[in-house]
Amino acid sequence: MPTTLGLIGSGMIGRTLTCLTVTAGLDVVLAYSRDPHTLAGLVAELGGHARAATPAEAAEAGDLAPPR
Repeated sequence: MPTTLGLIGSGMIGRTLTCLTVTAGLDVVLAYSRDPHTLAGLVAELGGHARAATPAEAAEAGDLAPPR
């Protein structure tokens, strides 16, 4: 079973999907068009199941990745 979601996008839908995924116990690699460090606040809120990355890294790291 896949355990990591690679998600590109951190708007309202991306944040909601990320929160639901972390709540379900899966890991999330989150990215968007800006520097990954700008997601530090969101990643800190989500705890150890989330990390920020570049879009390419998120796509590579995820067992699951929604279509672009």
